Amino acid sequence: PRYFLRNDSSMHTFEVKQAGQPDETATRVPPGGVIPFYWSDSRFPELVAVRPFGDIDYKWSGGFDIATINSIPLRVRSKQALNRSALSSVKAVTELRPRSSGVNISLTEEDFYGNGALFQIENLSPFQIWVVQDGILANPAPHSYNRGTTSESSIAPFKSPEVDGDLIEPNTKRVFALDVPYRQGKYVGRKAASLSELFRTRVSLAPLSTRIGIERMKVVCLTNIGETVRLNPSKLPALSDKKDKLNDVRVLGVISTDGPTHVLQFRLITKDQPSIVPSVDSSTTEAKHSTSDESESGVLRQMVLRAAHATLIKRDGNELPTETQARRDAFYNSMGGTKRAVDLYSDIRISFKASFDGFIVSLVDSAPSEIAVLSLKRIDIAANWTTLRTTDASVILSVEWLQIDNHIPNAPFPVAVCPESGNGESANGSGEDPLLMLGLLFAPQHQTGFICLRSVTVAPRNLAVAVDLAFIVRLQRLFSGFQASFSSKLDCDVASGLLKHYLTPPDLSKASLLEAGRYGKGSVNMYFEGLTILPFNVNLSVAPARVLSPAQALLEGAETAAIHTAVRRGDVLFADGSLGVKVGRKNRTPIAVVRGVLKSIVVDALLRCNGASLNLGGVVLRNHVSNGQQLKTYLAAHYLSALRTNVPALLGSLSAFGNPAGLIKGLGDGVSDFVTEPAKGLKRSVEELDPVHVVDGVARGTGSLARHTVGGIADSASMLTETFSKNLAVLALDRRYAQKRDMARRELQDDFTFVEGVESGVANLIQGVVEGVTGVVRAPLRGAERSGVKGFAKGVGKGLLGLLVKPLVGLTDAATDVMIGVKGSVDGGKVQGGVHGVQQTRPRRALYGNYKKISEYSFADAAAATLLLRTHAAGEPYLDHFDMNDRVVLISTQHIVMLGPAGQELLHVHFREVQSIDLVPSRGENLVQWSVSIGLVGTIIENKRWQLIACGEDRSVGETLVEKIERGRALFESQLLDP
Repeated sequence: PRYFLRNDSSMHTFEVKQAGQPDETATRVPPGGVIPFYWSDSRFPELVAVRPFGDIDYKWSGGFDIATINSIPLRVRSKQALNRSALSSVKAVTELRPRSSGVNISLTEEDFYGNGALFQIENLSPFQIWVVQDGILANPAPHSYNRGTTSESSIAPFKSPEVDGDLIEPNTKRVFALDVPYRQGKYVGRKAASLSELFRTRVSLAPLSTRIGIERMKVVCLTNIGETVRLNPSKLPALSDKKDKLNDVRVLGVISTDGPTHVLQFRLITKDQPSIVPSVDSSTTEAKHSTSDESESGVLRQMVLRAAHATLIKRDGNELPTETQARRDAFYNSMGGTKRAVDLYSDIRISFKASFDGFIVSLVDSAPSEIAVLSLKRIDIAANWTTLRTTDASVILSVEWLQIDNHIPNAPFPVAVCPESGNGESANGSGEDPLLMLGLLFAPQHQTGFICLRSVTVAPRNLAVAVDLAFIVRLQRLFSGFQASFSSKLDCDVASGLLKHYLTPPDLSKASLLEAGRYGKGSVNMYFEGLTILPFNVNLSVAPARVLSPAQALLEGAETAAIHTAVRRGDVLFADGSLGVKVGRKNRTPIAVVRGVLKSIVVDALLRCNGASLNLGGVVLRNHVSNGQQLKTYLAAHYLSALRTNVPALLGSLSAFGNPAGLIKGLGDGVSDFVTEPAKGLKRSVEELDPVHVVDGVARGTGSLARHTVGGIADSASMLTETFSKNLAVLALDRRYAQKRDMARRELQDDFTFVEGVESGVANLIQGVVEGVTGVVRAPLRGAERSGVKGFAKGVGKGLLGLLVKPLVGLTDAATDVMIGVKGSVDGGKVQGGVHGVQQTRPRRALYGNYKKISEYSFADAAAATLLLRTHAAGEPYLDHFDMNDRVVLISTQHIVMLGPAGQELLHVHFREVQSIDLVPSRGENLVQWSVSIGLVGTIIENKRWQLIACGEDRSVGETLVEKIERGRALFESQLLDP
């Protein structure tokens, strides 16, 4: 079901129905119960009405909109007069359920006096105050009843229960709720009233039994913290003879906060000089009517006279504060925390400070293979609090540098996330702002259990993000595995748990549905007096995933390699807010082939974005109440809306269009430098009386304009030709050729000069022609080997298509290299911003043996495992290595490889060829030299039945090498016995 009703009350049963429907359609929710909710009649507005069920007969609350995520107080009124125990307010909280579009609506009663409620009225004056939601009841009938009275003398005149306002007695507090929680505009097309409009409240000094009582009403909005309203006691009809004496006295209403509660507090003040911040006296009608107290009862008159007498005594005794003092007291006493007796000597203040050089977190998936490394540098934490939480507590966190390295093989961007740096520094240089500053100021412990924060400030620095789709998909699979592993619902191992989580149909049992409805129950509520997240920019670059080499595919595993292949083919899926790929798809028909080619072209075009600047606006919340899920929903909606506004920037940064946004930005920077650099030089020349600075400024400005203009145009042209060339390679329908081309393009540098670009372009043109001509012969033969005559016919078609397409691919690749060379020559080796020029924190982690054992990170092993991929043993699991200064011995699970100083292979022996491993001496002129002798079985290498590895004069070097080789040989033999 889309909607679930949850009763969080421990005392009351609630009845819920669609507003406007008969009572027979109502559903009862017992305390702690959870039930689904359905609309009774689609022709009626989708509003929900609530009332308590029990011995007291209640009227239905006004209908509220459950499609709006918020918290709202609902006024419920009893039909029975003079009933003090009746419930008066119900708090309805609407929140989204995670991983679905469902909504939970929780209902709970609010305290009669407003403690911990959303809104509270506090009357500290001696006068009665009438409070009513604006637009509900413009002219209440005389002798109206209200349950807010506390004395029998004041209750006696009020007999009618048909009033929608509240009478707040002197020196009392009351909860405030909405009689009409939803109001539609009377004009067609007008949106529903906002919360600010709904909480506009009429206030006046009581009684209201005369027409002039209505005219004395003023309007104040309870959501506007700091707003004030003044009420004049001298205008009460019963005090007409005391008008001059009370002319300098007012009843001031001030809206403040008591943690999660908005409090409208009334107190007596004496008139002072005009305030700097004028109070809000809105919606005041000054129509003139004859003053008459004939309709007022004697009891009410006596009450007003007693209030006036008490007021005059306080004024004559100089006990009335000024407006400025009253406003200060209202805010100074807000969020005072739990009122309790505290032993000041036991309330110990604690201060905590910690600084860390950094942390490194390695993310290893189930393959297993390391896919990412998160590094944090220079982290500072400072906190201050008291043990009894009677005063404010503060927490300050500073993170100077964050970097996420992409360790997936052949990643287009080795660094996925890092702080944006305009000068392309590889580390956070001195003077740079921290990546993240977080400041939290907690109010004292509140009696309601809310976490009250006076201030939350988040100051992020601009980020550079550069990813490919394979990296995103593999990270998503990793975190899905984390979620499944730590979920309490999964009581089996990780593999079967993932299978259960993703492949079994959803559980539609009653217990499962009730569990979904209970989501959010018991969540910690938070009150934010101020929440500020500063705006920041994200420099986004996206590139298609690169193909894995056969050796890399062996190490990554068949499942992971299939993900890379599916990404390369454009088999992308998007469902339930997550990315995925369709593994194993094959194009078996001509239509499927055409569809696959078009999909690959479209996905490639959409996934190549270079330096898109995304502007993410800040967030400012004042006096906001929510739990963690509601806050996450709000922030997600805010940043999703910000992303929508950045769609033009994303489209303008696509490489398929030549990155026009980047070109325009570069031209703008060039023109700006052309103007500002000479001005800076002129200013310095005047200060130092040296004209050389003017010439330097003109040279710098002109060079910047030329660099941005020529380099920008060349860069855009290279993107267009690269896109065209890549799509042509797909149209060739030769996967081997496309993969070979991708690997060749990957080895090219992006900063070569014009001459190097021309050389590379000519080589690519020749290679394209050769591939096209040889493909005419190879493709038919390859097809005949696979499918006979039918395959031969297909091969002829592919060969002829390649003869036409592959030379064009070579030509466009040549043009691309020339344009890249032009840009490199103009830039002069200048390092770009974003992730360009930022080095990875460390090489990829080495995993040991056939089972890829994870051990403590070793930089030497990581470098050796990388070297192993460049040898004949590439694709075999790494086991160990031995550094011999000028040589290095690499040991995989099957081979022994020795590399020389230039990386050349000096030795390559398979373990099945090894018969013996011995440490043998050889006497020189004066010293004994040690060598490791590897005896071979039935194989002669370079006319020898053994291989020697010289170890020098130190016997321990040879012993260590023998030990490592013997361990590798033993592991290989154990594999033969237990494959």
